[in-house]
Amino acid sequence: MSLDLKSKEFYEMLLDNVLARVTKGSSASAGDRVLEISPNLIIDAKNTFFTNLGQVAKMLNREPAHLARFLLKETGRAGAISDDRLVIQGRMLHDEAKRLIDLYIKEFVRCPVCNGIDTRIVSEKRFRFLVCDACGAKSPVRRI
Repeated sequence: MSLDLKSKEFYEMLLDNVLARVTKGSSASAGDRVLEISPNLIIDAKNTFFTNLGQVAKMLNREPAHLARFLLKETGRAGAISDDRLVIQGRMLHDEAKRLIDLYIKEFVRCPVCNGIDTRIVSEKRFRFLVCDACGAKSPVRRI
């Protein structure tokens, strides 16, 4: 079964049309994934409860204690982890928590080379590195 010249040209035109529609408007490259993180906060009179800390940490492939230490250090507030939630002394608004989680993702989750999220934090002697499972890059990260 061979295609004649007109059929082949028509087929290529259809493929080009489909390719243009698929790539139109998508700014993400083929390997990119988007993280939709939404913290659940309950604001009490004096405390804020981050109720889904364990779920957010699991989505980021990080330990809840690491994420909690980052949030507490960046805000300068005291707090404690109980079960899978973080109790923060003082009020933290949803916008502030979302901004801090985005900062955490940028610094401790996203690979600076390929921008992937399939990373892990590895300790070697006194240093900590962000190792990307996708591209193999190894970048230093700060201790918190």
